[in-house]
Amino acid sequence: MSLARKEQDIGSIYGQGSHSALYNWQRRMQTRLGNAVVLWMARRYRSIPEKPGYRLGAAVGTLMRVISPRHHRIVLTNLGLAFGAEKGEQELREIAAACYRHLGKCLIEFIRLPALSGDDIKRMVKVRGFENVDAALAAGKGAILVTAHIGNWEMAGARIAVEGYPVNVIARAQRDNALTEYIRRTRETGGMRVFHQEVAARRTLAALRQNQVVGILMDQNAGDDGLFVDFFGHPASTAAGPAAFALRTDAAALPTFGWRNPDDSHTLTVGEPIPLVRTGDHQQDLLANTARFTALIEQAIREHPEQWFWLHKRWKSRPRDEAAATDAEQERGA
Repeated sequence: MSLARKEQDIGSIYGQGSHSALYNWQRRMQTRLGNAVVLWMARRYRSIPEKPGYRLGAAVGTLMRVISPRHHRIVLTNLGLAFGAEKGEQELREIAAACYRHLGKCLIEFIRLPALSGDDIKRMVKVRGFENVDAALAAGKGAILVTAHIGNWEMAGARIAVEGYPVNVIARAQRDNALTEYIRRTRETGGMRVFHQEVAARRTLAALRQNQVVGILMDQNAGDDGLFVDFFGHPASTAAGPAAFALRTDAAALPTFGWRNPDDSHTLTVGEPIPLVRTGDHQQDLLANTARFTALIEQAIREHPEQWFWLHKRWKSRPRDEAAATDAEQERGA
């Protein structure tokens, strides 16, 4: 079956709907097992040397693709939505395979992060654009790093923190408390302060008012709370937080993206401030700026498509009018 999808099919692309109790139990067990394996690897491979670590990471990523066909289908579905009209099916499958290898390497890099020195991190991640962070902080209103799950976003945050900037990141808590705590602890070891979503708004505003840096990954499905903006030609529910914070505080919104190089080093770019749309209509300004930020994320992904987190159900939430049309179509076909 072709990986390309028609717009009217998006509402059901991920096989949404009710599932049997056995299916749901299997999914829960798979998630628990995966979390346990990550925590075991974190203990076992924290000090693995760099080159063997990359070989292990690539192998782990390839294994992930094989042992979870469900996630592999999500990856291929997303790639079909994004590139189905531009790339052939074989090319999309090659991107998917490269994505898994990249994510396996990212996992090992994250596991190794507590054992890395500041000099190690500086050697591994070269940066362009620190002058844009300096200029933003010189204005005294903080800086918002508008970023995404591309390249190794964890190494990017650690690299900025190593430079001496006060870096805060907004994160979702995992369902597994032990995994959430491990991730938080590792990020803080890398010099970042973590704001979980329950307290993120208040703490983000406080950090910006204290002229600090806040990194926000805004490329995942925001559900009913998000604004629908174009992403690879399809409406996608997107967090409006970065635009809201920028409009409220006048903090500079800096597009910040990294990527892995062929030798497994990383390059991180911090761009100039994104010009904000200010019309006086707050809701329209939120929408316009969220769309502008999202367009920059899409551009970064197009440059390195194998390095984005395609495993996420990015287009799961649908606009009300589209969902209603899909329901009506299903009723007619019943």
